[in-house]
Amino acid sequence: MPEFSLSALLEFIGHDLSPVRAVIAFFLFGYLVVGLPVHFRQGAASRDIWGTAAGVAMAAIYAAFMVGVYPALHHSAALLH
Repeated sequence: MPEFSLSALLEFIGHDLSPVRAVIAFFLFGYLVVGLPVHFRQGAASRDIWGTAAGVAMAAIYAAFMVGVYPALHHSAALLH
């Protein structure tokens, strides 16, 4: 069984996962992590507002990762080999 490593996770997110699925996964993660707790504390309207804001923020973080971080990580890893 392969061991978990951050570099393998980043490689999976940046290379193996399709961009559409990654944006959906990041959006759902942000929506559920923020939206569900807010739903139980403040109600459905707050869940929709704050959950959507968190989902959009997570999708933007993924986009920033793909544009700014992943190419640099991929380039530096190639230089090490």
